[in-house]
Amino acid sequence: MDSNGRYGGEWMRSTTSPARRPLRAAGAVLALALAAAIVPAAPARAAAAFDVPPSDFVAGSTVTLSGTKDAGSTLVIRRAGQVVCTVADPDALTWQCADLPTPSGVHEFTGDETLADTSVQPIAPLTLRVLSAPALDGAGGSVLTTGRVSGSARPGASIQVQSIGANGTVLHACPSALPTGFWSCVLELPDGSYQVRARQSSADIGPEQSGWTATTAATVDHTPPRAPTITSPTPGTTPLATVTARGGGERGAALQLSLDGTIVCETSVSSSGAWACALRWPGPGTYTVQALQVDRAGNFSPSSTRVEVRFAPPATVPAPDAAPAPPASPSPTTAPKPEATGAPLPGPPAESPPGPPPITTNWGTPTGFGTALPSAAQVVERGGWLLAPLAGLAYLVLIALPLRAAATHVVPRLPRPRRRWRLTGRNRAAAPSLDAAAAVGALPRATPLPPLLVAAGTLGGAAVIAALSGGIDTEVRYLRLTAAIAAGLLLLNIVGVLLPARLAARLGATRAVVRLLPGILLVALAAALLSRLGGLQPPLLAGVLIAAAAAAGAGRRARAGVAVAQTSAVAALAMVGWALHDLLTPSTGFWMTLASETAAAVALGGLGSLLMLLLPVGPLPGRTLYAVSAPMWAVVAVLSASLTGAVLASGPAFPLAALVLTAAAVAALLGAAVAVTRWVLPAWS
Repeated sequence: MDSNGRYGGEWMRSTTSPARRPLRAAGAVLALALAAAIVPAAPARAAAAFDVPPSDFVAGSTVTLSGTKDAGSTLVIRRAGQVVCTVADPDALTWQCADLPTPSGVHEFTGDETLADTSVQPIAPLTLRVLSAPALDGAGGSVLTTGRVSGSARPGASIQVQSIGANGTVLHACPSALPTGFWSCVLELPDGSYQVRARQSSADIGPEQSGWTATTAATVDHTPPRAPTITSPTPGTTPLATVTARGGGERGAALQLSLDGTIVCETSVSSSGAWACALRWPGPGTYTVQALQVDRAGNFSPSSTRVEVRFAPPATVPAPDAAPAPPASPSPTTAPKPEATGAPLPGPPAESPPGPPPITTNWGTPTGFGTALPSAAQVVERGGWLLAPLAGLAYLVLIALPLRAAATHVVPRLPRPRRRWRLTGRNRAAAPSLDAAAAVGALPRATPLPPLLVAAGTLGGAAVIAALSGGIDTEVRYLRLTAAIAAGLLLLNIVGVLLPARLAARLGATRAVVRLLPGILLVALAAALLSRLGGLQPPLLAGVLIAAAAAAGAGRRARAGVAVAQTSAVAALAMVGWALHDLLTPSTGFWMTLASETAAAVALGGLGSLLMLLLPVGPLPGRTLYAVSAPMWAVVAVLSASLTGAVLASGPAFPLAALVLTAAAVAALLGAAVAVTRWVLPAWS
């Protein structure tokens, strides 16, 4: 302390300042270090990149890529050097390229990022394995097949097909795809409907399976079609150099026509069940014509019956107006020779036409009648049974009930014309009643002609009309066809109507009154015209020409028994004929063809007659059933019409819309007639 009371102030200034300078420097360095530790550094720039997927395998035909990128940059994505995607949004920090079409295989995706300063930086590549579903023929639609399915796939790929049907879900292992990519597989499945799809795997891609194809509705059909028929040319004919061959087959089938084993024409069977091919004969000689068809499922039919045809060029006939050349005048230096005397020389022999004589006998050649009649299996296959209820209801509502209403309300009000003439004069004996005729076992005599003659004429007329429904020609085989149809109709009338009715009447302790119905010829003619004009295949025939009823005074049960007996017998006989025709087709030779055509006549005539017999009008059994029990009649009518509709709808051609519209028009006319006679005319009177 000095005299002023201060303690060493100068010493402290002189000694402290130099010592604190290093401390201050160290503190500054420490503060800078702390500041550097506390203030975060600027982040480093993140390069663009692909998002790494959970798996490098893609089961499909498209790939979706995504990732990150820098702000202010754009991207270009490539596959195998080709640009597949461009990201042009500079503000986005993430990107996505969705649904890029990518074929099956192993693919490397690359890219380039263009920064804000225009520099380009590559993106690390991404490798993906891609396997799309194979191609399945008919995928997403429907196919008709014998069990074989096909398509295209990756060459050498393993194929699996899955079928779903009544037998459950089945996985089928199929042969590998060919080097061309084509594959096919035969599925061991019974006839029926299935849902089918396929997938593949490829060893060069990996063990994984591809996705499934779209589902195909496959209908499996192993039933071969029947043999086609040839209606032209006929055996023994001598056609021109070019002739059109014709015949019948299964609608939609592909048909091949061969000449001496060589295919000369390929065509298809039309919706009406007919086919036609133009033939050109190589030269004179005898040839064998034969046809074969393949249905839409791929089933081959048996070959048709062989048709032996002789071809010879037409004979050259001199012109009748050609004048003979005048004889040359003798030369002046040539002396005329004296005429020879004696017997005259014989004239030149008459020339016979070249070639073998034509053959005019073809009794054993099929005509095609009944070929459109489907089998029971075809009714199920073609779906005719699905239209059966509709046919039954249409018959009840549009035909049977309108006719009943007209018979009840219109016919009694119509004026009856006076009978002004008689074939046998005023003294002709009155015709016996139905009951009297039945008592002696004879047909009622409604005309002065003998009943047997009327019956034979009616039967012959019905047979000719039925033959015309399918078309006939001036050939002797159509005489056999007419005889076969007549035999079939005779069976229907005797075995289907007469005998069952009399048996039922005897069981009911009464008598059966049998009546000939010549007016059925008009019904048969209308059915034939409807079949020809409407293209109905098989045709609709009306073959029952008689009707039976219990005698007057019989009980309700007896009357119903007689009516049910004949309708049931006709239906059963039609079914037997249907089955026999299926067994006898295809037929060869006279007797087999005759039996087949007779069975077809029984089947078609029985089904058509069943609809007629059940009409609730006139002397028909349907009128008796309707009077006994209308509900019972309705059930029997609907069932019978359903059976007939199922068979006809399964044929080659069934114009459903045209038939329904025609029936509706007739029903409308009958309904209008009923309305006029029941309400309009009484109001005016």
